[in-house]
Amino acid sequence: MIRPATTLCMRKAAVLGGSFALLCTSLSPVVAQDDNDGAAAAAKAAALTALSVTPLRIEVDAAKNAETVQVKNGTRNPMAVQIRLFAWSQKDGEDVYTPSSDLLVTPSIVSIPADQVQLVRVLRKGAATPGEKRYRLVVDQLPDPANARPGVAQTRVRFAIPVFVDRDRVAPAALAWRLTDSNLELVNKGGATARIVQIDVKRADGRSVEVERNSLRYVFGESSIAWPLGNGCALGKVHITAQIDGQTVDAVPVPACG
Repeated sequence: MIRPATTLCMRKAAVLGGSFALLCTSLSPVVAQDDNDGAAAAAKAAALTALSVTPLRIEVDAAKNAETVQVKNGTRNPMAVQIRLFAWSQKDGEDVYTPSSDLLVTPSIVSIPADQVQLVRVLRKGAATPGEKRYRLVVDQLPDPANARPGVAQTRVRFAIPVFVDRDRVAPAALAWRLTDSNLELVNKGGATARIVQIDVKRADGRSVEVERNSLRYVFGESSIAWPLGNGCALGKVHITAQIDGQTVDAVPVPACG
């Protein structure tokens, strides 16, 4: 099981098209979590490593058997890269990642020559099945022995790219907002995962409400996520503006205060 990155990686993750790029001083078996200061980290990571990945989101529809990812080494030296697949689930509104072999990823470890692009294939192992399957394709820059120094950690980059399989075989997301005493909740009664970049919450008089964990998040089908608000029920009627799957959504949450 993979837990969120904490102290082993600098908490400056670049949110790029739904994926995460994390600047690390050492890499442990974690998947990068989002951070509000991602743009600066992305620029610093690119300057230090020049590792880039395209695309930053993968969808393998029922009619497809594979997708291709481009991993580029923009440096003047060879770069070793490891590519792994993790199943992506949610438990109590939190993301959980576990190693997976559901899809074939080839190559899984490769040395990319200077200023060259390596094509990585993500392939099905069987026919399409009902239900959306979710994964993260994790691309890690591996340490360069030539740069090893005693007591000094090398700075490297990790990308964690969302992968959705058979997304076209489920019902669209159906979202409902709810305000409880302690949280603002978003319930997805549909089948497809929804991507929420940021939310803006305002009271009836126009004053903004501070929201914790207000960054890139996903809510799976038939699941829910929450943002801590403190005493949410004391806020009265609130208005929400959110960026969901590239669209601006306005909503008024239903109070659920007992």
